[in-house]
Amino acid sequence: MTAQGHPTPISERVRLVIELTRINSEHLRSKSRFAGVEIELESALAASRPEARTSQQVLRIEMLRDELWEADRSLSALEAERARLETALANVEAAARTAHARDSR
Repeated sequence: MTAQGHPTPISERVRLVIELTRINSEHLRSKSRFAGVEIELESALAASRPEARTSQQVLRIEMLRDELWEADRSLSALEAERARLETALANVEAAARTAHARDSR
């Protein structure tokens, strides 16, 4: 911490790296969830011709499509958050390099 109580650049950098690690972990879980739902949906669709599906099969397919949409939305949100954090980390590192260069003069 600085004398004014602000976090030092390294602590901000560490916080961003920790948050990126968490986001990357969630992203991997979300990709696995997406792939699993996608496989289930493909299986449900292949199990019968559209005109021969029971109401329960139709409902299951609709539920799987909703899950797939939600998984895709979750992935998109995580990717946007990761991009935001990567930009913030790049800004913190650039500021640290600038400060180091200034102090080296």
